[in-house]
Amino acid sequence: MKRWTAIAAIVALFLVGVLVGVLGTHAFYLHEMHQPGGLAAFGTRLLAKDIERRLDLDPRQRAEVERALDDARAESAELRREIMPRLFTIFGRAHRRIEAVLTPQQKAEFERYHRRHLVRLHRLLFGG
Repeated sequence: MKRWTAIAAIVALFLVGVLVGVLGTHAFYLHEMHQPGGLAAFGTRLLAKDIERRLDLDPRQRAEVERALDDARAESAELRREIMPRLFTIFGRAHRRIEAVLTPQQKAEFERYHRRHLVRLHRLLFGG
């Protein structure tokens, strides 16, 4: 009996550890998404640190690498702002085609799903 209790305790501890890890990761990404620049800025910072570590950059080089990556992030954000209206037009057409084949109940649920999806997409793409 004591053996099964010990096994159950170990399994429970493992599951709690997995749960804490998942929740911690989720909280971290939510936090980063609400920072200026969102996940793109976080990725840029990680890349800069990795380059610095691998190439043993001096302070001048580090500053130039960070400026180059910040410029690239800003340019890519501008490109996203330019193409997003076209993409939303395409997705809007698909949305209307999907809606046309749904029942009234399905349409209501699809609209709720669509609104949640748009909020998440906006946060992911634009960091806010």
